[in-house]
Amino acid sequence: MNAQLDAALNHVDGTVVYELSVNERQAIHDLYARYEELRGEPDQTLNPDALNACRNALHDAYGQVQLTGRLSTMRARLLDAAFECPFCGAAPATTLDHHLPKTDYRSLSINPRNLIPSCQPCNRAKGTLDSIAGDGIIHTYFETLPDQTFLIASPSYVDGALVITFSVDTQVVEPALSGRLQFQITRLKLNERLAKSINTFLFELKPGMELLREIPNAREAIRIHLQKAGGTFDRDFGMNHWKAAVVRSLAACEPFLDDPWSYLDNSPAFAGEADEDVLL
Repeated sequence: MNAQLDAALNHVDGTVVYELSVNERQAIHDLYARYEELRGEPDQTLNPDALNACRNALHDAYGQVQLTGRLSTMRARLLDAAFECPFCGAAPATTLDHHLPKTDYRSLSINPRNLIPSCQPCNRAKGTLDSIAGDGIIHTYFETLPDQTFLIASPSYVDGALVITFSVDTQVVEPALSGRLQFQITRLKLNERLAKSINTFLFELKPGMELLREIPNAREAIRIHLQKAGGTFDRDFGMNHWKAAVVRSLAACEPFLDDPWSYLDNSPAFAGEADEDVLL
């Protein structure tokens, strides 16, 4: 941690941006430990008076986390650790989001545990939220989620037009957490933004389903194929990835099983596609 602080607050040529005192260094160590203890939840103790003098310097040091900055290796390490954006699961993580906003918690601006890899659309959609304990977006690093399926995908399938809406099963997740998860779906506009990804994903599954098209009892074979795909995605992406929820929902969607080809025989281009900037 001391090496990170030195890189953040000193130019490469040795010019000092801000010289931390021994007491300030210890206060930063204590602050980061307190953040871990609170599991990233907001609290007034995360703005200690002992850091009043260096708070702005720590805040401004976040600029060194960018691609050519002195902390760019930290940025690269955090992004490389993310297989995909943990918020949407549909795009690569290319930015870092401050779980607790740096405007409110300036001394945490370069704390790696407060920096969450994310895609640009999720980062922008999240925006700056009021810091209220037990509220808002869950913490990717600290939140313990039930080891059960709780992400529900509800399909609407009429005349080959498929729309899927996501929600949280409140019978599986306790009320406070389910509220936060549902807030996350809404705040990040995942029902709107995942539409294109769902369309692309299902057309990637089409070759496997085509193999079942002409066999006897193809309807049941496709249902079993989709159910097994759900289990595969659980193993590959972890419980409650949207891909698993989608294929399970279609395995139980009678209109889709009756005639999946009215959808799959169309062009994979998403007719309702909108520029992501419009959706944010």
